[in-house]
Amino acid sequence: MRIEKSGFHAYNTYLEEPPRDAGNETALHRHVIIIGGDKYSFFAHWSGKFAHKGERISFDWDWDRTGEFRNIDKASFEAFAKDGTVQIRGDRRDRRRTSSR
Repeated sequence: MRIEKSGFHAYNTYLEEPPRDAGNETALHRHVIIIGGDKYSFFAHWSGKFAHKGERISFDWDWDRTGEFRNIDKASFEAFAKDGTVQIRGDRRDRRRTSSR
């Protein structure tokens, strides 16, 4: 399924791994985006946001195997600036987990 050039209500990140001595920038984080009351999420080894307030976003997503969580395919994630240009941010490589909750 696909979300296409949508606004979003909230975007939050949560640390999923124990804190690291060198800092948490590369630790695993859960990214949660709320659109129309629905939560979508993915895991990334980057704490920075893939989109900022006021941008439109597009991404592919699918239900997890339990049908409870909407998993974003982070490789498909695009943010669009106000002028329509695509903004690609974040570390999109999977190091340990391949799906999100």
